Amino acid sequence: MATKLTFETAPPTVAPRAADLFAVIYREYALLARNRINLILSLAPMLVYLLLVNTSLSNLVGSISYRGADLRFAVFLLPMVLAMSIVSASGTSGVALFQEELSGVATQLWSYPMRRSRFLLGKLLAGVSLVLGQSLLALGVAALIFDLPFGLEGWAGLLVALTLAAIAFNGLYLAAAITITDFQTFMVLSNVSILVLVFSAPSMYTVDQMPTVLQWISAINPLTYAINGMRDAALFGFADAWVNLLVLALIAMVTYGVAGRALLNRARNL
Repeated sequence: MATKLTFETAPPTVAPRAADLFAVIYREYALLARNRINLILSLAPMLVYLLLVNTSLSNLVGSISYRGADLRFAVFLLPMVLAMSIVSASGTSGVALFQEELSGVATQLWSYPMRRSRFLLGKLLAGVSLVLGQSLLALGVAALIFDLPFGLEGWAGLLVALTLAAIAFNGLYLAAAITITDFQTFMVLSNVSILVLVFSAPSMYTVDQMPTVLQWISAINPLTYAINGMRDAALFGFADAWVNLLVLALIAMVTYGVAGRALLNRARNL
């Protein structure tokens, strides 16, 4: 006579879901952090501008007047260096998406019985944390090199603006990588966009010093709001930066909505 097996407790249902999410996050970290080429491409522009351009121009220019405050040029340029770090790291996150598709890994991942929402959430969390981590590294190096005159509220405002900028631009490049299906097109767009975004924003100069055409372009340039948000929050506090922070939050909401829908549609075609 066969013995009937019974269980006193139901099998766990929450743990596998958490395990799936943690597995996706761990895989994204490994994909982005262990690739030396990706790390070099994302770190090199930030280090060049921080260690060479920033120090050289600071000695050349000396100080600059910004919204009635006289600033050392090194302090004025800091948001530009942080923004370049964010853009470079966000572009690397987009490249990683193409790498996993070209290697066939994406097909295997989407064939695994896992909720797509957890896969998308894990990819977003890993991408944002890596972008933010690299930007914090740049901020730490800058704090060691330059004497940053920020108070407690200034540091808090800078960190909030930096976090929002990392979230917004990671979403922007992720949406572009998912929408654009050709890898070479994305690579050209990613590399060219860094220069266009940085130099059409008030990064090395104030808006009043820019030509009229560039002032118009800077108004629709998302990096303008990241740079102004970090600069104003660090120097004057949240009250002077809330408009820029709100724009960054709206950019993040729109881009992640586009990226999420596009990624799910793209997965169905694999």
